[in-house]
Formats: sequence, structure tokens, C-alpha cells
Amino acid sequence: MTRLLPFLLVLGLGLLDPAPAVAVTADAKQKILTAASKNLIEIGLSYRGDQIHFFGVNPLPGSDVIIRLTAEKQEDVKLSVKGRVGPFWMTVKQYEVSGAPFIYKIHASKPLERIISAETAEELELGYSAVKKKMQLHLARGDAAPEDADLVFKGLVKIKEEANLYNIVQDPKRLEEAEGKLFKHYFRFPSAATEGRYLVESFCFSKGQLVGYGKDVIEIKKVGLENWLTQTSQNQPVFFGIMAVVVALGAGLLVGVIFRKGGHH
Repeated sequence: MTRLLPFLLVLGLGLLDPAPAVAVTADAKQKILTAASKNLIEIGLSYRGDQIHFFGVNPLPGSDVIIRLTAEKQEDVKLSVKGRVGPFWMTVKQYEVSGAPFIYKIHASKPLERIISAETAEELELGYSAVKKKMQLHLARGDAAPEDADLVFKGLVKIKEEANLYNIVQDPKRLEEAEGKLFKHYFRFPSAATEGRYLVESFCFSKGQLVGYGKDVIEIKKVGLENWLTQTSQNQPVFFGIMAVVVALGAGLLVGVIFRKGGHH
């Protein structure tokens, strides 16, 4: 019942504010009425990921829907490129990658190329091609080659997809629509999702033209012991370091006592 409340609210607002059945330009796009089952995810020591449901009203019934999840923060990562050195496969070069979004997920009512042109996708940064263009490579080790950009990007996407931080789902079953006007879907926030603000942006297109746009903000915050440990490590690094050493010594002594007791049997 709790998950239905945002949907009923959006439905009521949509009925009170019907959109005219005409396409508008990108500069005059209408606001999409949206709601989320919750806007805050709390991370504790037992956090294993979360799932949030989203609901919206299409301003132009029957238009196509694309929804994108990104994080406000970006991430700098190091990726290694392996090659054959004699009979062995080993790391031959390393890149530092910047500009790539920490999380990037898309839900679409049909394949992107059937909704928008490549130019529109690039302008609105919809699709992996847009992510690749934002990615910046900095060679940290080895010799660069022309094909490295493609190789590194494929490696980045593979790592992100395995962590459930990147994916593109182009399936109407995942993005449900009712009478061409109401839509609902959900995003899974994996355990790898970290503290920060996340944006869920809804785009509606008619004949390739943007006719509606909406945005929800989801915040992930650390709570309890997890938050205390993070704050202590950042604000009191000396105390945190001493505490870590004490804990490690205590754990070592405890293990020694356990094994000594076991040796008497």
C-alpha cells in the first residue's frame, strides 16, 4: 500500500493538469509529474542494496519514455591493459580514467535508436556513446595506442555492469505504462552505491522531439556505526589510526588465546 501512495498522488495530479496533445520544442518542454516511493536510502553496516519505485505522468499520452539514473559525483578509476609479453599475459599499460559517471542506468520503453536520433542522444547524454565521449584517459604507464580508448571503455562498462552500477534496459516490461499516460518502474541501488545525491531524470519524446522532462533526487546517507567510522576517519585521522591499531592488537591477542586454549585439549 505504501508504494501505491506516490502513484495515486501522481495520478491525481495528472488528472487535474491534463497536458495539451501537441508536441513542444526542447526549449519549451513540459514538466513531467513524478514521485518516488522514497527519497532517502540509509546505509548501515547491514546495507545490501535497495530498490526504489518511481511513478510519473506522461505529458503527451503515447509518447516514448526514457529514464536515466546518474550520480552527481563522478569517479576517477585506474584500469590496466593486459598484453602478451613473451609466453605470459601481464599488465603492459595503465590508464587513469576521469569524467565517467559513478553510476549510469537507463530504462526505455523501446530501443533508444527507435526513439531519438544519435544527435539528440549525444546532446542529452543518453546512452553509452555519450558516456564514452565524456570519459577522459590519462596514460599512467606504458605506451598509448589508437585502439586503447575503445578497449578501456569496454573494460570500464564490464566492471560497472558486473557491480550493477551500469545497465541499459530497453524493455517495455520493465517500464510499465497504463493507457499511454501513466508509467512506473524501479531502479535497484546496489550495495556498491555510496553516500551522495543521485538523479533520476525522466524524458518523454514524440516523433524524436523532447516533449517533457522531470527529475527526482535520491539521497544516500550513512547512519549509525558506519557514519561514525567515516566521520572519525575524516575528522580525527590520528585517533582513528590509533583505534585501528588497538582493535587489530586486540583481535590478535584474542585469536592467540583461543588457539592456546584449543592446544590443551
